[in-house]
Amino acid sequence: MIERPGRVALVFVLTASLAGAASHPSFDDLVANLKSPNASTRRDAAAELGRSRRREAITPLAALVRDPDAKVRLEVVRALRELRDLSAVPAMVTALSDGEAQIREEAIGSLVEMYADRDRGNPVGRFLELFSDEFDRSSVPTYVPVDPAVIRALANELRDDDKDIREEAAFALGILNGTEAMPALLATLKDPEASVRGAAATAVGKIGTAEDGRALIPLLSDESTVVRNRVLGAIGVLHVREAGPALRQLYEANRRKEGGIRILAALSRIGDPAQLDLFQELVQDPDPERKRLAIEGLGRISDASRLAAFKKDYQREKNEELRLAYSFALTLLGDRAFLDTIVLSLPSRTVGTRSRSYLLEMGPAILPELYPYLNDPEAEIRAALCDIIASFGDPDAIPRLTPLINDPSQTVADKANRAVERLRRTGGAKAAR
Repeated sequence: MIERPGRVALVFVLTASLAGAASHPSFDDLVANLKSPNASTRRDAAAELGRSRRREAITPLAALVRDPDAKVRLEVVRALRELRDLSAVPAMVTALSDGEAQIREEAIGSLVEMYADRDRGNPVGRFLELFSDEFDRSSVPTYVPVDPAVIRALANELRDDDKDIREEAAFALGILNGTEAMPALLATLKDPEASVRGAAATAVGKIGTAEDGRALIPLLSDESTVVRNRVLGAIGVLHVREAGPALRQLYEANRRKEGGIRILAALSRIGDPAQLDLFQELVQDPDPERKRLAIEGLGRISDASRLAAFKKDYQREKNEELRLAYSFALTLLGDRAFLDTIVLSLPSRTVGTRSRSYLLEMGPAILPELYPYLNDPEAEIRAALCDIIASFGDPDAIPRLTPLINDPSQTVADKANRAVERLRRTGGAKAAR
């Protein structure tokens, strides 16, 4: 009997489908495989369950966080990270005390990814360093409560025998707003490894206060350039005025050397009135970078005597960055009309990032002046302001942003929607305290 071509094809398809099903275990089979006596089977099952993105895989995976095979434990941590569910946090905390350094390292990076909702594009250590350097302050929104057990476990890792683990734990504490670990971070500033001291300094800058920042001043003379640079950044972010004399001395010794601008940038940010003479001198400097930092410094120390002169200088200035700096200083000095230049510069490819940083530095106090710009005809300005206003975390801004959810620009509408949702969660978190 000759088979019809259609029947032969149907039999082939059914056979292939059955073979495919047999080669790809079901979810229940994968869970069962986690109990296999063969470590390779358990490892493969963990990897597949991570790729499944099914929340119900967390409990059976978490049971293997103490598996006798290190490769299985490593795959379990990676799988739990892929599932991106905070119910896996207790298992991750357990993994932070694993006997294998690679597993502890993976757990640190995974916790940051889970809470900060950021995909890792680099090896764990590089990812944490890049992510840590991306923001002046903690990267986790106020409405995302980090389990205190995570902060305690990370603080404990600051004493790890592996220097890379200590460094990554410090970065993670800064990213995850681990303020409860501040005493441990301050102690880590004396770590024998420069990379660890530098990471601790960055973390202090992210989650500390100006008072905490005083502990950074002795590290301005650290033997490591990396440490000194991280300390300069942190002191500037925290506005540690007590660092003024040490920074001034350091700057005078390095005025025309590599690193002098970095020192001046920190000096400009701290707002120390004792540096008035230096900034008055440098505002006449022919170098645009030094002049910009001097203008910003005079604005931050509220040297009102410069108000009239700055207005004239602004009108005569042709350099876009310097005009922006004058606008920032004049706004700080009380003339809010110059806020217009800063806001309208947000879409600029050359100074847009600095415009954003100026607005963020001025903080929620400028919100009333920012709201009218939500009606600006330029979509890029409306979109940028949605992000900036949301970052201030004031739920009272929600009624101002809500109309933009129906904005004709899809980008603006999406950013407004995310901003409103973020502020709602922020409001809920504040109410729950």
